[in-house]
Amino acid sequence: MSQQQEQKDIWSADLYGEKVAPFVATSTDKVLTWLDPKPTDEILDIGCGEGPLTARIAPHVKRIVGIDGSPNMIEHFKKAYPHIESHVVDCRLLDQKSDLTTGGFDKVFSNAALHWILRDPKTRSNTTKGCFEALKPGGLLVNESGALANMAEVHSAIISGLVTQGIPVEQARETSPWWFPSQQVMKELVEGVGFKICLFGEPFLALLPTTEARDAAVKHAVEVLEAVGRQQHDGSFTVNYIRLRFVAQKARVKTP
Repeated sequence: MSQQQEQKDIWSADLYGEKVAPFVATSTDKVLTWLDPKPTDEILDIGCGEGPLTARIAPHVKRIVGIDGSPNMIEHFKKAYPHIESHVVDCRLLDQKSDLTTGGFDKVFSNAALHWILRDPKTRSNTTKGCFEALKPGGLLVNESGALANMAEVHSAIISGLVTQGIPVEQARETSPWWFPSQQVMKELVEGVGFKICLFGEPFLALLPTTEARDAAVKHAVEVLEAVGRQQHDGSFTVNYIRLRFVAQKARVKTP
């Protein structure tokens, strides 16, 4: 590796997939809806792990390539899914992987991986730039990963445990393997390499003449929604989503 010291492979495909986080590959309905795999799609799966989700997508697309920084994960991937292309790649330095960053993919996909890959601030833009360069014009980056306050209780408990054993709190925090950014921080990171974030409220914002006015309106809306939608007991966010269901029957005979 040219810029980053090689990391020890801490991953065990058997342990991760069967005991630690078997839900990662199964709790994916929402993000797969956003990915919307098409028969003509060529997809790059970043942080694919041992490959169960990659294999789930594969029958629905022209081509999917799984990459992961763990040799153990890719070894298991190749044994389980030899028909699917997979490679050991340090995704922190994805922009240096010239054979993958030639603009040949319709979509770049990542599930439950970027909060690991983007931990080091020095290489975050290498990853996002690599994602951008891997895509065809108009291509999509579709991601689901941990956000700000994810597993906050666990994080705090582990740091507290280290502090009780004499580790300075700053050192304990620095040792964390995760990066859980806010929505705004992630937005700035991906926009910084050329991506455009599209909001579902764009038709509303089109009424405003300047970027500053649109940003101010979005900020105000977020503040209002935080006040009325955030659940104080667990930090979750609730928005009413009310459906209309009915059965209508055409009359059997004409009414006079």
